[in-house]
Amino acid sequence: MKAKSKIIAIALTAFGFTHSYAQQGNLGDEQINVVKPYQPTLSDAFKISDTPGRDTAVAYTPDLSYDIKQVQYPTVYTISPIKPVKIKDENIKKLYRGFVKGGYGTKNTPYIELFYNSLRSKTFDAGVHLSHISSSGKIKNYGYPGMSESGIKLFGTRFFDNTLLRGELGYNRSAYHWYGYNSPPDIFSKSSTKHTFDDVFGDFSFRSNHRDADRLSYEAGIGFHSFSDNINNEENRLRFHATAGKKFNDMVVNATIEFDAMKFDTDFFDASNHSIFRINPRIEQTFDRLKLTAGANVAIEINDLTNYHLYPHARIDYTLVSEMMSVYGQLTGDLERNTFRNFSKENPFLQGYFPLRNTNNKLDLSAGINIKLDRQLAFIGSIGIKRLTDDAFYRNLDGISTLVVYDVVYDNNTQSNIHAEVVYDQGEKTGISLAVDYFGNKPSREDEALFRPAFKLGLSGFYMIGEKIMVSSQWGYVSSRNAINYANSGDYTTLKAFVDGNLHIDYRYSKVMSVFVNLNNVTASKYSRWYNYPSYRFSALAGLTYSF
Repeated sequence: MKAKSKIIAIALTAFGFTHSYAQQGNLGDEQINVVKPYQPTLSDAFKISDTPGRDTAVAYTPDLSYDIKQVQYPTVYTISPIKPVKIKDENIKKLYRGFVKGGYGTKNTPYIELFYNSLRSKTFDAGVHLSHISSSGKIKNYGYPGMSESGIKLFGTRFFDNTLLRGELGYNRSAYHWYGYNSPPDIFSKSSTKHTFDDVFGDFSFRSNHRDADRLSYEAGIGFHSFSDNINNEENRLRFHATAGKKFNDMVVNATIEFDAMKFDTDFFDASNHSIFRINPRIEQTFDRLKLTAGANVAIEINDLTNYHLYPHARIDYTLVSEMMSVYGQLTGDLERNTFRNFSKENPFLQGYFPLRNTNNKLDLSAGINIKLDRQLAFIGSIGIKRLTDDAFYRNLDGISTLVVYDVVYDNNTQSNIHAEVVYDQGEKTGISLAVDYFGNKPSREDEALFRPAFKLGLSGFYMIGEKIMVSSQWGYVSSRNAINYANSGDYTTLKAFVDGNLHIDYRYSKVMSVFVNLNNVTASKYSRWYNYPSYRFSALAGLTYSF
């Protein structure tokens, strides 16, 4: 069957070729061999059918032993001491009971100061301080300007577990001369122009001394002074005060109570009593960088008539940059106590008899900024305005002679102040401070604020050379001031602006001894702080200190 199929196929193929030839022409004879395609075949596979069996060989484990020999390798090393970290004042310094500082200067100026104190103790601290300085120099074409200041003060503190008790008791005596005359300078004797002051004072208090902020903090005390001069002015003052406060979470509540009694007696006025009772409550609340303070100042003035004064107190402190920049604003007011003692310390050339009045600070509005530029440099700025009733001014009097003396007058005043200060502090090595103040005063009765300058500038600094020499200096500029010119129908006369500079040099010879030199008014400026009372020009004082 297969052979027959092949024959038919061959015949059909031959016919096809013949037919093509018939169409195209005679192609000639040609033998064709037909080859069948290769068809591969796979033979059957024969698998190994052997099954693997278990190995029945016997294995033997040898007994092994290990031995580590302890051999120390010889090492060579050198010990180098490590420099210890030094903590400032890590050693307890030796204390000395006594310290004396004394010297002598131009204008016949002796100076002595003595401290004697107890040594280091956990239970008490006590000591005594004595001082004296005087001068008997002359100022050309003026009266005798001699002065002296002497004093003694006893002080002490007793420490308990949670409280401490402190007190001080002292006596000061000062003597000045009215030398504001010059026609002729010897028209008055020294004794007739001498003005002396005697001051007995004391202050005693106790307060809490614990460190727990959540516990009640308190302080209470009593203070007094008896102040008089040699022209029969006498003032006696007794003051009680108490303060208590407690912290509740972020809120602090505190209050101060004070009773201030004073009696002032002169030959010209009858003795007058001036008492003030005060209550000053406060609430402080802290919110992260914001601190708010609210309260009031209550003052009851008890004289011939009783006057009540109520002042609000509000303050806002806000930290703009932590530990670098903060601002504040404050609205407050208070009744300010004026005393003959304070007036005499500021202007010792008082002679007129004047009544005492308290200054009513009806409005005290201020704002400021504190900037810490870096660890050693800081800026402080503030601006404020006050509305004052019975602000105290010094006034030169029109005497029957050329001698100029002063009394105190009161006037309503609107006072403004702009303050700017830059402080550079490098610890014990270097320190510089520059402060500028502008004052605006608008009294209601006077056209000018008597003896009040419009500008003040202060520059101070110190520099330590090695560990032996310290140089410090203070410079000040005060603008012109006004006094009354009675020779010109009560118009004003102007005291010129001035610059005053001081230089201090201290050489520490040893731990217990040093030598110092003070140079005052190094520019020898000729100026008067008070009308017709010129100051010394250049002066010097040198001396030594000793601890024992």
